[in-house]
Amino acid sequence: RLIHSPLLFVLPLGGIAPVASGIQSSILASSQLQIRTTVSFAPSVTGVDQASSILATATPAPNLGNPAGNVYPDCTLTCVNETAGLITEPNNLYQICGVLYRTQTAVCEAALCSDSDRQSTYEIYYELMLGGRFAQQIENLHERYGPIVRINPFEFHINDLEYYNQIYNFDHNLEKRDYHIQNVQHTGPHPDHRPLRRVLDPYLSRTTIQHLEPLIKHNIEALCRHIAAKSHQQPIKLSHLYRCMTADIITSYTLGKSYNLLAVDNEGKSESFLRAFRFTFRLLWLLREIPYLGVVVRLVGKGVGRWCGGSGIIPTLLRWQWEIDTHLSFLRTSPSSPLAPPSSTPTNPTPSIIPSYIHNPSLPSSFRSGQPLHDTTVMLLAAGFETTGFTLTTTTYHLLSPSSTSHLQTLLSELHTAIPDPTSIPSWSTLQKLPYLTAIIQESLRLSLGASARLPRRNSKEDMWYKGWKIPRGTVVGMTHADLHYDPILFPDPKRFDPGRWLGDGEDVEVVKRRESLAHAELFLTLPTIFRRYGEHMALWETERKDVEPARDFFVPAPEPGGNGLRVTVK
Repeated sequence: RLIHSPLLFVLPLGGIAPVASGIQSSILASSQLQIRTTVSFAPSVTGVDQASSILATATPAPNLGNPAGNVYPDCTLTCVNETAGLITEPNNLYQICGVLYRTQTAVCEAALCSDSDRQSTYEIYYELMLGGRFAQQIENLHERYGPIVRINPFEFHINDLEYYNQIYNFDHNLEKRDYHIQNVQHTGPHPDHRPLRRVLDPYLSRTTIQHLEPLIKHNIEALCRHIAAKSHQQPIKLSHLYRCMTADIITSYTLGKSYNLLAVDNEGKSESFLRAFRFTFRLLWLLREIPYLGVVVRLVGKGVGRWCGGSGIIPTLLRWQWEIDTHLSFLRTSPSSPLAPPSSTPTNPTPSIIPSYIHNPSLPSSFRSGQPLHDTTVMLLAAGFETTGFTLTTTTYHLLSPSSTSHLQTLLSELHTAIPDPTSIPSWSTLQKLPYLTAIIQESLRLSLGASARLPRRNSKEDMWYKGWKIPRGTVVGMTHADLHYDPILFPDPKRFDPGRWLGDGEDVEVVKRRESLAHAELFLTLPTIFRRYGEHMALWETERKDVEPARDFFVPAPEPGGNGLRVTVK
């Protein structure tokens, strides 16, 4: 149960060769491998009843590495059906792969848990062919086999709230898996990550973000003008406008230049840009596993992006790659701009991260240009708009749904008292003191997940333990935020929107700490403004929960395809 991976061996022989190599190494690691497990085979293949209790013993021979055809003539695999007493001696390679691949030892021999980043065909199928469905399959595996399962040949996954702090903490021995992506987020070893993170820390502090309030409020007002202009014309796709707003904020703060997606004459540009950017999230798994694919995309965009026209996904993506590289080249040759508070008027420059980041003497020279700088810039942009836009969408849907009428009325009452003048936007620090608004935002953050992907770690210094099971050093192990956010013990009826969870005297386990981030400021400033001005006149329009609920995992959550997002009417 610890290491189950139900990969179906129905591929041609060539497709199984990498698996056979791993099995050979595992067999040669000891003179005899004997495991008792439960395996499911068709009776016509093995002569063993499905889901029978099997005792498998493999005894290798010295010349195992030179099989004849698809048979290992010198390896005898004996399977004993402990239920029916049936004994068979299959020599077929498919049967050997099927039994041994599913029954690797729990201690995970070094040959199996190498530093190789190859993924099983099993994971590729769920991530690429089904489109972000592997997280759901991991959940299914946990339901069948318990709190710890092997999800590919090199990684364990744990679903246990009590173990969360054992993986995600400040232990310097716990490293991120090395994806060979050269940005701050994916830097693996702690000694390499810490200097890069220290360079960015000043731009992410609460003090700096408070200086950005005029920039955030300026974009909120632009959003409100869009809503007011369309309120008497047609339904408003608010999920799109939310992402336009967060994109304009993060491009201003990161690059010093807003994309102005909220501009009235940029509606076509905003649609094509956001569609192309979401497409990169759907390719993120592939870009992460094939390191040079991202380099190729960037170089192609740099070469031909200038001449790519039209609003299609690929031309827009290549043109955007060229614009990013062109702007970064300009910033590298520009003098350093110190970090200073922004002006309250949008015409004056705001402090931006990348211009100061490039010229920071503490930054390693290899991260000041080329692919590392490009990857870091894209990482900041991606982290700054999609997750915040999704959370704003989630919150608005739940507050406007018929089942949340009492929540909406409680919020409106609190906002009427705290904001007498609906045309004004109070400060972030003032709005943080509103208890019901805070509870709504906490509950929305729980339901919207933030980053939905599993975040793997490995301890390269020492072994780890989970309830008596040994996880050898260097083995990748991870958890998924959704398992925590939707835990039915911690959050009864976990899919229900209930801000009351966060009110009262506090919880025994502090799950969500008070955030002091740019996204947190955007949520606290945007939601009360929208609902103070339009909450009493806003209604859902042909929007169902499936249009906004996390259903796919592309590192960030996404609803089922085919939906129309969050659409509202304002009267």
